[in-house]
Amino acid sequence: MAKIRILSEHLSNKIAAGEVVERPASIVKELVENAIDAQSRRIFVSVKKGGIEGIEVQDDGEGMLRDEALLAFQRHATSKIATEADLSSIRSLGFRGEALPSIASISKLRLVTRHGSSDEGSEIRIEGGEVQSIKAIGAPPGSSFTVSNLFYNVPARRKFLKTEQTELGHISRLLSELALPHYPIHFRLSHGARTLLDLPPCATFTERLVQLFGEARLKESVSMSEVFEEKGFSLTAFISLPPLKKNFKKAQHLFVNQRAVKSALLNHAVYEAYGTYLMKGEAPFFVLFLSVDPAEVDVNVHPTKREVRFQNTAWVHQAVRNVIRESLSAQQPRIRSLEDIEASVQNLKSAQGDLTSYRSRGKEAGAERRPIGWPGFEGAKTKALQVGEAAQTYTQDTSGTFPSATATFAFESAALPLQGKTPLIRPLGQVYGTFLLAEIDGVLVLVDQHTAHERILYEALLKAHREASVSDEKTLDIQPFLIPQQIDLSLSKAGLLKDHLDRLRALGCLIEPFGETTFLVRELPALIVGMDLDAFLDELTEDLEELGFSDKAEQVMLTLIASMACHGAVRAHQAMSLPEIEALLKTYFERQTPVTCPHGRPIVMSYPLADLEKLFRRK
Repeated sequence: MAKIRILSEHLSNKIAAGEVVERPASIVKELVENAIDAQSRRIFVSVKKGGIEGIEVQDDGEGMLRDEALLAFQRHATSKIATEADLSSIRSLGFRGEALPSIASISKLRLVTRHGSSDEGSEIRIEGGEVQSIKAIGAPPGSSFTVSNLFYNVPARRKFLKTEQTELGHISRLLSELALPHYPIHFRLSHGARTLLDLPPCATFTERLVQLFGEARLKESVSMSEVFEEKGFSLTAFISLPPLKKNFKKAQHLFVNQRAVKSALLNHAVYEAYGTYLMKGEAPFFVLFLSVDPAEVDVNVHPTKREVRFQNTAWVHQAVRNVIRESLSAQQPRIRSLEDIEASVQNLKSAQGDLTSYRSRGKEAGAERRPIGWPGFEGAKTKALQVGEAAQTYTQDTSGTFPSATATFAFESAALPLQGKTPLIRPLGQVYGTFLLAEIDGVLVLVDQHTAHERILYEALLKAHREASVSDEKTLDIQPFLIPQQIDLSLSKAGLLKDHLDRLRALGCLIEPFGETTFLVRELPALIVGMDLDAFLDELTEDLEELGFSDKAEQVMLTLIASMACHGAVRAHQAMSLPEIEALLKTYFERQTPVTCPHGRPIVMSYPLADLEKLFRRK
């Protein structure tokens, strides 16, 4: 029997579907892109149960004649390219001719279409790739695709779909992304009887950005536009102005010839343009629209057409970087570090004392000179404190990714703990508005104010959560708001938050839905009541999205607690008085708090006297 054989058309389509159709959002993408290519001015999408049970895409585009409609379900049938030369000048969103046969092979599909030149429309029904019926039907110009029972004949694929709300979130994000560059088109998304997105046609990119992101986001951004006629290249961009109020790692959009793409080259150009305007780890908001000569860009790189390759990568990188850099420079944004450095230097000067006399006074008063009873202060080296150093062992509760409040510490005899005693703390001031400088039990230390406070809050919140889970009694002080705080989120983030409202309530956060994408915050733990609620809920939903669907309830709770602690903590570049610094350090060191923040960043750097003397060649 021959080992090599030609696959059947039916099986080939199913294999292609594995590349093209990953989830309901993949179907919406292909059908909406076809509608855009068909010159539609109105595209309405309706889904059932997150698209798992049903998807309908209606447009008022060119429509198809009966024979064309039948041919469209054959593999590699397309109206968008005809010759090999066309591959070098692709201007449409779709061109491979794989989408419709792939979708039809793993679903039950109904197409109603009518070309503008025809007096009647056509209805075609297909199940599992097999045509079931064809008939004439009255219909308006355009096309209407109804896809139901997704993956009904491929159950192994269906079971990998996520929850209804998660799949709906993917569809919402996708439609919003497609709507950005195609602002003259009216887009609408409905879920059952509810309208979730309604984006009427706009006259400019800016109007569509306001529809999707709100005026507040645009007020914190700068727009720019540049045309390079000799290169057939133009750039229109909207980017957030520094200093950033939050991280926008999920709000970065790149479009090349109106196609949403992923490009490490363009991302690198944007970040390089910001340069020192960004702190390490910060992520700006940006929307870039590039118009490029189709002959200069290859979109036929990946089946999903998300990746592109530029012919002249160096020039494109330099052009994008320079346009953004010049625009940022023209805005002359406030550079935080310059002001903070000056303020910190003044604070340091006013607080600076004679370290030698202080050390002498401590000895005369009978103060015990010993390494501080806290992991890492064995006084051996100048380094960042890390888990697992020689003079300590660290045992972590492995129920989650984050270090637990039940963590225990053991020390060698050379570095005994203080047994609850208060260390000698001498606060000296802030450095760069971010790091606390102090002498603690004879050791000069630098403490990251944000991560130290974040860890304190994390331990307190986690301890309260675990006590409540055992005794069913809340041990945290709860602060109700006299006037509930209203927060608006995107559709996808609102869906994620709704899935976790009960867990947040258990942690002392009473948040209630107030419409489809609006929430009212009524109560918070008093420890974190001063947080930026917009940034907290926005980034919390991003963390939950990255966590994905998890059966580990404790892991989800740890993620929630870590996010609450992070946003409730004092921020970098936030001025602190000497009494505030002393109180924070006292709380941190007295409680023998773990050596990293919940996300793994180090908190303290120590500089023992012996190392400083060697550094300055005093010994």
